[in-house]
This record gives sequence, structure tokens and C-alpha cells, in this order.
Amino acid sequence: MRIDLATIRSTGYAGQSPSLLADWRVGAILQATALRDAKTGDLWLQIGDLRYPARIASGDTTGPANGERLTVRVLRSSPVLALETLSSEKAGQSDDVAVDALRRYLPRQSSPAPLASNLSWIANGKGAEALPAPVTQAATRLWQALPDAQSLIDPKGLQNAVARSGAFLENTLATGDRRAAATAASQDLKALMLNLARVVKDFGGRPAAAMADSAVHSPVPLANGPLTSLPSAPATLAVADTPPQQLNELARQTEGALARMTALQAGATHSQDTALQSMVVEVPVRHGDRAAVLRLRVEQDRSRKFDMPGGESWTIEAAMDLGVSGGLHARVMLQGQRIGVQLRAESANIVDALITRAPELESMLRESGLEVDRVVCLHGLPAGDGGALKSRLLDLRA
Repeated sequence: MRIDLATIRSTGYAGQSPSLLADWRVGAILQATALRDAKTGDLWLQIGDLRYPARIASGDTTGPANGERLTVRVLRSSPVLALETLSSEKAGQSDDVAVDALRRYLPRQSSPAPLASNLSWIANGKGAEALPAPVTQAATRLWQALPDAQSLIDPKGLQNAVARSGAFLENTLATGDRRAAATAASQDLKALMLNLARVVKDFGGRPAAAMADSAVHSPVPLANGPLTSLPSAPATLAVADTPPQQLNELARQTEGALARMTALQAGATHSQDTALQSMVVEVPVRHGDRAAVLRLRVEQDRSRKFDMPGGESWTIEAAMDLGVSGGLHARVMLQGQRIGVQLRAESANIVDALITRAPELESMLRESGLEVDRVVCLHGLPAGDGGALKSRLLDLRA
């Protein structure tokens, strides 16, 4: 099947991406996703982060379906860009949807910490006046939706923060509850992040055109191993020279944060061990005019469920970077009515403060009806994430 694109130019706020133009040489192999207009059926191809109007020039006149992934080769670039379809895969055709999602989103993921810092920079009016007003408004709404660090002290506040973290957005929408969907659209972090990505794109922001040296790589923990904190990051928009550069930087960071969130969701659904289930949730939080990322991992182990009373166990880990004070790590293990708590910090002063408050924590746990195994406070963080994802993400073909 041959597909023609009438133009490869875009007229966005930030102009055309030079790195993308270099891919339009004859013989180049490109990955594209077919998109169909719901009303007219018109065909578009999404290549990279841009969409192009397309038409079927020869072959199957029905063309690809909406969401179908295509591998195409550039046949010629004049008078129109002609593409030859080499292979296609319909949406949902993959044998393992979770692995397919991981393969797609893991290479694009990045730490949400730089985005959170830039949201603070925009919302607090530190030189973001040159950005388009809709971008500033969308960024400010997302910043204001981040939970305040003080609210996480209360169990209900922590529950609400996790519920609105974006990890459960698709589940909320799948229920068909219109009121819940409307609430999610205005409060859920993933929904607001998607809105920011759309607005930034409308004004020409493109991830591919962002400054390469400003990227922050943070591997996603998808297997067993201690949960490490995400270090805070500076507001990179403050050093961007022009509004177009700021838009590109926002586009790249928003795409990376969304890809990371989706990869974490896919990782939670993909497990070859049915007895051991785990889920990682990352919640950007506000602390005054600064931002941090709270990381949580909830793990359920059913491997000893029938061996002994209360055999099913739960483990909850939390990690956060405290800025100049370093990282903080907590691990809570619950089996039946027995509970154990391990608290770690990089700062010796924070460890001393934890030791001072440990008897108070133990007393509260006992008053709740739990049998406290131990509450331990240690100096230093656990070793880095040593787990490895036991899934084939790379498919090598001759």
C-alpha cells in the first residue's frame, strides 16, 4: 500500500523540528500511527509528535484503521511525499498489551521532577510572561492540583493524593460514571497533564526540538529492589532563551512524565508471578514554592497465604528527596496483625528526630490493635534498585 502526504511542513508556534526534517530522506524507515477522523473518516499519520494529512495512493483503498501502527519507507519526496507500507499492526494485536506498552513508553519516559519545578516557576510568575496565556493557565491549574506536602500527614489526604495521582484515571473513565469523569478532568493529575500537553502542542511545542542536554534520565523501577527517591531538579525554563524553546522544553518534559506514568501503570499489570503483585505510584507534591516527588510502592505477597494464619503479607515503601537534607525512605511490612517499620534517612539530624519520635509511632500502632514487631531508624538509604524486568522488550529481527 502506498500513502501520500501532501506536505511535511508544520506552521506551529515554535516552527519545524530540524531533527525531524532529517528523517525525510528517500529510503528512510519511519514508524507511524494511523488516525481517523471520527466524523469524516479522513486519514492522518502521526509520525513522532506531529500529525500529517494523508491519502491512499495505491493498494488497499480502505487504508489503515484508526490506531493501526505502520512501518513505512520513504519512496520519494517530490512532488508529494510518497510512503510505502512495509508492515502494520492493528491496535490490540500484540500478544501482550502490557509488554507492548512498556516497549513503547519506557524509551520516552523521564523524571517528573523537572516538570514539577517548571510548573512552580510558571505558577509563581518568575518570568513566564512571554508564554502564551493558555499555556500559563494550563500549567498553573496542574500546579495547583498537586497535593500540598502538609496534607500527606493525614491518612485521608494521602489517600486522596494517591487516588488523584493519575494512576487510576483510565479505571475511573471505564466505569462510565459521568460525575466521576468530570471530577477527574479537573482534579486528576494525568488528565491535567494531558490537557497541558495538548495546549503546548497547539502553540507549536515539540519534544523533539527541546534542548538535549537538559534531559533527566530516571530508570523506572519495574521489579524487586529498594525504592529510591527521585532527586529534585531546577526549573529549566529559567535558562531557555526564547518562548519557543520554553514550549519545546515543556512539551518534552510533559511527554516524558506521561510516558513514565503510563509505563508504571503497564508495569503494575504485567507480572509473571501471580502470588506477588506490586504497583508503583509517583505523586508530585507542592512544598511552598518548591516541588518534590513522593514515590510509593505497594506489594502484596500471597505465596504463604495457606501456610500459616495471616500468611498474606503487604509491604509499603515510600521515598522522597528532601532537598539539602537528602533522601528519606520508609518501609512498612504487615502480615496479619503483625507490623514492622523501617525508617531511613541520609541526614543524621533527621535520623535523630525519627528516633525521638519512634516511641510515639509505636504507641499509636499498638493502640490501633496491631502487634508491633519493631520500629527501626537507620542512617543511610537502601542500595539502588537492583531488580530487572523479566520481560522481552526488544525484538531483534534480521
